[in-house]
Amino acid sequence: MKQQKNSINFRSVNENDIDDLYTMLNELTPDAKKFFHPHPFDKKTITRICTSGKDHYFIMILNGKIIGYSMLRLFGYKIPSFGCCIRRGYDGMGYGSMLTAWTVKEAGELRYEKIILKVHKNNTFAFQMYKAIGFTITGEIPEKNEIKMEKQLKNI
Repeated sequence: MKQQKNSINFRSVNENDIDDLYTMLNELTPDAKKFFHPHPFDKKTITRICTSGKDHYFIMILNGKIIGYSMLRLFGYKIPSFGCCIRRGYDGMGYGSMLTAWTVKEAGELRYEKIILKVHKNNTFAFQMYKAIGFTITGEIPEKNEIKMEKQLKNI
């Protein structure tokens, strides 16, 4: 059997991901960190994320290396808030769209009715990607220069 050259896998994080996820997040470009800051990127926080069952945290793995990170966080509510980022050097190659589409599908399998997110107005690439995947604008947060969006999900 022929092995795929670029094997991509998606899964929930676990304790074996702590070091690589920590490295990936701390190597994000300054622009990526400006737009993606859902939690601190310190080792203690990453360890808690990788070892607790709270919320839903996922990784995208290419040839054994974490290249993407996404989340569905509840913040005590019933509607998850989505966020994702791609490892430096892998951005602009379509991996963000793949990870977003996979996470949206996963949210449907988890039986959520919709997903919400906030995107910075200057993050035009992400905004356009979210629109293409089916997210719609629900409002703005002018003081943070952010757009609020949501995507209705069809339960499986």
